[in-house]
Amino acid sequence: MPQTLCPNCGHSPIPRGATACPSCGEPFDHLQAYKKVGRMRLDQIGEAVDDDATVFGGDLVTSAVSAHPGPAGVVLGAGAVAWFLRVGGVVGSLQDPQWAYGLVALDLVLALVLVLNRGPAKGLAQMGLVAQLLATAWLARAAPTAPVHLAYFALGVLSLTMVLGEPGVVRRYIGMGLGLGAALASVALVAAPGALSGNGGVRQLLVGSELGYRLELPVGWQRLTREQLVSHLPLPQATLNGSAVGFGDASRGEYGMLWVERSPGQALPAGCQGLLRALGAGTPSAAALPAPPALGSRTQVHGLSMSSGARGVLGCGLLSDGRLVGLAVVVSPAGGASTVDASMEAAFRAVGSGLSLQ
Repeated sequence: MPQTLCPNCGHSPIPRGATACPSCGEPFDHLQAYKKVGRMRLDQIGEAVDDDATVFGGDLVTSAVSAHPGPAGVVLGAGAVAWFLRVGGVVGSLQDPQWAYGLVALDLVLALVLVLNRGPAKGLAQMGLVAQLLATAWLARAAPTAPVHLAYFALGVLSLTMVLGEPGVVRRYIGMGLGLGAALASVALVAAPGALSGNGGVRQLLVGSELGYRLELPVGWQRLTREQLVSHLPLPQATLNGSAVGFGDASRGEYGMLWVERSPGQALPAGCQGLLRALGAGTPSAAALPAPPALGSRTQVHGLSMSSGARGVLGCGLLSDGRLVGLAVVVSPAGGASTVDASMEAAFRAVGSGLSLQ
């Protein structure tokens, strides 16, 4: 007969026909191997016990079912909630791709498999969690040391440790507590994108599918609402053909906006002047800075002087398909004139380098 292990304390071997562990008293009669004995002929009982003897134990990797699937199922359920809040942008957004919703479904399915406790439940859970860790690492490739990515990776590792072998009572409940804590910490970090960007190197990605733009913001920058920008850089009102998105790094007093408009037949000078008026930029002046390459070959660059005292740059471009694109960056006058000029030039280049138009 194959060697057997107690799922609670690891005592081996378990005597044939035992309903509880002789060492710790862990009951076995709730398992399917014992429930089906009463339905078999006496001459088949020995063979059945031999066939199912390994359901109580197994080695570190190949153990099949668990006597206590509840704590691992709780951690996987918490992981599903944490991934849903992240991917769905409920508490904050890291601009994850749509396929990341699959990680939510994966955790829910694995939790269900463990609770049902049929077949190679733990083996399936192990393979699923390894796949989740690989996906987590891929999503973190741009900033692998960012706290939010480390928290989600730790959540995956803790979930995996819950389905390796048969955890004792201490490992079960310590693991469940740490797993719930990691899930809570992950959600909290997603909800604080500004702090993450400044400390962890996360770069937010803004995508406008209808207008065909993709803007990867510099480290420390994040999307801002119209209300957050109104005293620094008023956003132009959206029209049927165009709209603006605002962003910035409030801790450094740097703000920006991107305008994209589909208006065939529009002239570049007139379109750029319209943006200057919408921004309330006062008397514009020509700027010597080059326009970002994404704005195309027909461009204009103007200096901005805002009523708040902030100074900045507006770059306009007319694409070959007729789209008018405007990229503006302003910097609050926290330091001297030379400091503001240097900051706004660096910010304009940094934002422009992350812009692409399809």
